[in-house]
Amino acid sequence: MYPRKTPLERNRQASFSVERDSKRTVLRFHPRESLAGADLRLLHGLWDFFENERRAPSRILVVLVPPDLLSPQSLERLLGGPDATSSLTGTKVSDRILREENVIQRFIENVRGLESFVVGVVGGEIAFQLAAPLLACDYRITSSDSVFVNTTQALPRAPLAGLPWLLTKLVGGAKASQLLLDVPRLSAEDAHELGLINHVTAPDRLEEGALEVADRLGSLPRATLISLKRAIIASSEDFQTYQQKELMLTHQLASAYWKK
Repeated sequence: MYPRKTPLERNRQASFSVERDSKRTVLRFHPRESLAGADLRLLHGLWDFFENERRAPSRILVVLVPPDLLSPQSLERLLGGPDATSSLTGTKVSDRILREENVIQRFIENVRGLESFVVGVVGGEIAFQLAAPLLACDYRITSSDSVFVNTTQALPRAPLAGLPWLLTKLVGGAKASQLLLDVPRLSAEDAHELGLINHVTAPDRLEEGALEVADRLGSLPRATLISLKRAIIASSEDFQTYQQKELMLTHQLASAYWKK
């Protein structure tokens, strides 16, 4: 088990670090191309972290995501060209997409399964199709210069990792359809007005402002935070059923695309 009060726990594969104190736990991802591009040791380390967090939950868990991890450029690297194959593994793009979907879905399941109140933080350009990990958090923070870039129209497959489900829960079915089909760019201010984002900071104070918000939330009684988290999760327990259906659809669309 991870010690509860160490200043820094670092995965030496240049992937993520964990900082703990009596107020909060900070899970800080380091720049990389994608979650699925991580080696197995990183992913096992990440899942081990969530397992220990489940056993001994923090009052507040802050997840700091670097801009490049959810950026349009990251999505482009993930997709590659129509005949792209990984030079390292020989894996086709369709397989990389499915692996990324599986990793993101597992990340979301872990976030939703915690009694810790999870604050997600990311800035910069965010590919809508990779935004599900942020939207799955209990409280979402970004900077005023951030923008969600919609790439769903250009892709031959369903959005990644429960995005339609999460959007529908957050803004309703009609608005979710509009966002996915007819909104090429969404500013941080507009995302805040819609309820996709809970708090917007100045660009140069994203991390500092996020930690201030986390400390304010963390001042609430632990029982209040746990009860609220349980109530929110209980209101949307059909997520696993949706995940199974979406994963089947992803396989079907990816298979049909690569048979062209």
